[in-house]
Amino acid sequence: MSRKDLASLTRPVSRRAFLKTAGVGASLAALSACAVPAAAPSEDSGGEGTMAEPQQLNIVYWADSNDFFQGVIDQYQEETGNTVNYEVAPAVYIEWQQMMTTRLASGDTGTDAFHSDDFQAAIYGAAGWLSPLEPVVELYDIDLDDWPQTLIYDVSSWDGALYRIPWGNDTEIFFYRTDYFEEAGVSPPTDWNDLVEVGTALTDEDAGIYGIALSATIGGQLGNEIQHWTNQGGGAINNLDNDGAREALAFYKALYAEHNIAPDSAPQEDYSSVFQGWLSDKYAMWWCWDGFFGAMRTNEEFWADQVSAFLPPMGPDNAETITGCWGWSVVASSPNQELANEWIGFTARADVMKQQIYRGRVPARVSLWADPEVQDLAPSSPFLLDLAEAGGLVKARPVTPSIQEIYDAAEQNVHAYLTDQVSLDEAVTAAMDKINPILERDLGS
Repeated sequence: MSRKDLASLTRPVSRRAFLKTAGVGASLAALSACAVPAAAPSEDSGGEGTMAEPQQLNIVYWADSNDFFQGVIDQYQEETGNTVNYEVAPAVYIEWQQMMTTRLASGDTGTDAFHSDDFQAAIYGAAGWLSPLEPVVELYDIDLDDWPQTLIYDVSSWDGALYRIPWGNDTEIFFYRTDYFEEAGVSPPTDWNDLVEVGTALTDEDAGIYGIALSATIGGQLGNEIQHWTNQGGGAINNLDNDGAREALAFYKALYAEHNIAPDSAPQEDYSSVFQGWLSDKYAMWWCWDGFFGAMRTNEEFWADQVSAFLPPMGPDNAETITGCWGWSVVASSPNQELANEWIGFTARADVMKQQIYRGRVPARVSLWADPEVQDLAPSSPFLLDLAEAGGLVKARPVTPSIQEIYDAAEQNVHAYLTDQVSLDEAVTAAMDKINPILERDLGS
């Protein structure tokens, strides 16, 4: 197996070379050949074999929406003979975050593994609450080259240690209404100038139709907007005071305040209101998480095969979009480390990971994206494959143990600029006055 030397990882806040271009060519047939039961690693892999006595594994899974995950548990129990105590975490993200933080900080011994998000590898890994997973990668011969490398090295690792194996994939893609584009006689934009021209041709305020949707409300959504636009200018949410980031923020505001191709309610719009507007035929373009594509397609009143996606238009610096994932981590205070590691090895298998398509989600292994069944049931996977094959177009959000503080500082001050309370310079200065000490504390520089 060819895999990266995890000991050589650098701290993920440095501008990541995080392409989602990992080996797209690996065949599913080759992957399925690796699908041996997780409890029975081969003798030459250094594994211990199936445990003699059945044991109970305690796991937490975030926001289960249907019974697909019970099928994963049933398969694990059948293969290993162990039982699983399966806890569904609160669907409200802040409640989920508070629950896990309180639990892990107390030295919890009742949770063995849990479904973790992008920021938790750094936050909890830096606190010493997660177990490094390099031994699991070796024991179960997990080929990390089959994952988007940014998901492995930028948002699942911290300070040279791997704390999470990505399980699902989430990437922001540029949705567009093919019927609106055809009617206006325009093609997908290729750069920011073109975006304004195309957006203008698509906007009909009298009909209540706008060229592009923006989600600029405080609470994480504006933070993601800040990140993907400033990134295309060569900046980042934790690096707002360079020329490219300033240009991106000014351009973003101009989309609704000057060019009028987004509604002037943009600073008050969140994902929910934009999605409802999208279903009501209000928008022609939307740069957002790919999971919304499945929700569009399953809405029978809306869907008429009129939505597709295009590669992100070129900004001043690059044409990248942002990506992230959910994955599995092991709790350091768990008394069942071997059992938790077994779960990680099991869920990393291609045949197990693929089952996420039954809830409309894209699995994290790139080789699965070309699978016809994956493309049918996780309909954004062809667009993710296009991004991967284009090369160099996907980047992770910056992560440090204090990333929430960084998001808060950026959102509060940028939102004040977007709502005409302060100038761009005032917003950037105030944000970076808060962010720079956080970076110095987290990174020592």
